[in-house]
Amino acid sequence: MTSYVEAEAEAKARTLAATADAKIAVRDAETDRKIRAAAAEADLESRRIANRAAEREAKSTAKTAEAARKSESRRTRRAARAERRTAAVTRVTGYVAGNMPGVYSAGIYAMALYVAVSGQIGVATDRGWPVAIGIGMAAFLEGTALAMALTAHQQRLKGERALTPRVMTWVAAGFAAAINFGAHTDDLVMAAVLGASSLAAIIVWEVRSGAKHRDALRRLGLIPEPGVRFGVRRWLRYFPSTFAAWSLDVKSRVGADAAALLATVEADQAAAKARTEAAKTAAAAEKAASRDAAKLAKSQAKAVKRSAKDETPADTAEEADQAPAPAPVKARRARRSGPAKGKRSGRTVEVADAVLVDRIRARQNETGEAASLTWVRRELHVGTGRGNRLLDLAAKPADTTEAAPAVAID
Repeated sequence: MTSYVEAEAEAKARTLAATADAKIAVRDAETDRKIRAAAAEADLESRRIANRAAEREAKSTAKTAEAARKSESRRTRRAARAERRTAAVTRVTGYVAGNMPGVYSAGIYAMALYVAVSGQIGVATDRGWPVAIGIGMAAFLEGTALAMALTAHQQRLKGERALTPRVMTWVAAGFAAAINFGAHTDDLVMAAVLGASSLAAIIVWEVRSGAKHRDALRRLGLIPEPGVRFGVRRWLRYFPSTFAAWSLDVKSRVGADAAALLATVEADQAAAKARTEAAKTAAAAEKAASRDAAKLAKSQAKAVKRSAKDETPADTAEEADQAPAPAPVKARRARRSGPAKGKRSGRTVEVADAVLVDRIRARQNETGEAASLTWVRRELHVGTGRGNRLLDLAAKPADTTEAAPAVAID
């Protein structure tokens, strides 16, 4: 058996061993906890490091993508700007190539206007006026001319004559040129250049504007179509016919409104001429009728005298009482109208009007045209007055023609 001391020592030893084991267990547990905590911390740190690396990678990727996007956007914008510039240059180049006269005229107008305005500003500054007054004076003078020119152009496109604004255009331009010339008379070259610049600006604008809208003005009938060109060789070789054709072109090449007015004038002139010719024809016919009546009266008187010689005095007296009085004859001797005559058995016979009218009608039926006065005078051997009267009788229906008997005369 063990003693009490031994038992107590053994108990203490067991207690100490248990305490040591407990402490060791506690320390092992603490150490294990610390190890697990360190491992967890290390794992957490590694995760943090991995997260930070992932974040950095994501940020780098996003930054790279943003940089790529921005670079692509810049390239797109640069390409768009380059395309717009190319298109603008192409448009400008095409416009300049297709409108070279207009572009060049605009440049000349701008230069002439600049010279004119600078001269007018110099006029103001030489007199001690402020530059603003010189600019205002130049804008007033040159602007007035341009404003009136624009107004006149607008009115002409509406079909009006625009006489007032056109006159005011040249009045303003001439006034500006006079100021530029008169203020620089000490240097005639400078005065001439400055004066001409004020006129050149509005002249260039007027000419170019008229050329640009010429088709519209033609459609409105304000200006005629272009004239016909014959060429120098044609003028030199065939001058008379070329001049006649040119004159006809000048006469006929007018606007629509002018053509209507000229047609009215020509119609009035033709009517007046026709009335004059009709009056002359009527007067000639009346004179011819008077001459024929006088000749017929003379022939009747001669016939009465010849018959009186062959009859007895009683018969003569009786017939003289029964015979009608001869037609009165004018005192003035009428011009011989040349009656148509034919030779028959040595006697001169005056052909009746009815026979001559029948010949005229036969001629008209054969040719299908109206007989002319020249043919009547030549073929029927009559004068102008009787020829006109015969033509008038031939123009009437056949049943209304008055037949005159043929009278034999010596």
